[in-house]
Amino acid sequence: MTVYVGCPEVLGGEDGGMVLAGFYREVLGWERYDAWGTFFVARCPKFRIGFDGDGWSDERPPRWRDPEYPQQIHFDIAVQDLDVAGAHIIAGGGTLLEDDVDHRVYADPAGHPFCLYPDPTGTPTVARLVYDCFSPRSLARFYEGFIGVQERAEDSPERVVIDLDDDELPNLAFQHAQVVAPRWPDPAYPAQLHVDYRFTVDHEVPHFQTAAAKAAMACAEELGAIHLQNVVYADPAGHPFCF
Repeated sequence: MTVYVGCPEVLGGEDGGMVLAGFYREVLGWERYDAWGTFFVARCPKFRIGFDGDGWSDERPPRWRDPEYPQQIHFDIAVQDLDVAGAHIIAGGGTLLEDDVDHRVYADPAGHPFCLYPDPTGTPTVARLVYDCFSPRSLARFYEGFIGVQERAEDSPERVVIDLDDDELPNLAFQHAQVVAPRWPDPAYPAQLHVDYRFTVDHEVPHFQTAAAKAAMACAEELGAIHLQNVVYADPAGHPFCF
């Protein structure tokens, strides 16, 4: 799984992808590297975060909590110490948006909000990938069928969390929000973040034509996904994802 964060071409006079990759490297303590002209941070081969211009829009950048400029997907990041992590975030160009009872909300240097939760038992990690949507239970059912996981860590009309039961992958969360939905690839309705799902590669067959990829595409369409272009699909709430 790769989560791509949309970023402007230039941030503070430097390459936007490099700036955001450096920021999240400091927050998470993960390795930063570049490949195919894109910057990434990762802690394992299964999960990484990429930073590029796909999804960024100067017309509608994220402005937390403005529903007209939404962040349709965000990270819940678990850290040992909120104060220590918060100091790194501010020093790296982040902004404190809200200090709540059990968590804090920050924005990265490009304005993407993310939540910080205390977890004294572990190292910094992306605990959840959180989707804004009108019906959390409906969208959760789509991803349960698509990924093949049925265990819910939380289940209410306002918020559902699917437990992927994998220490190397974030759980998927869905929370009720009435916001402008993405309309890929319209820059007036950008998808600030999107997910790539990867499959075992047969070097003699294009990756999107492998049996596993074809089966996943067929499954996604059966469950209600919309085929947008080539390997790009949108879930029933409009969030684009790629194979």
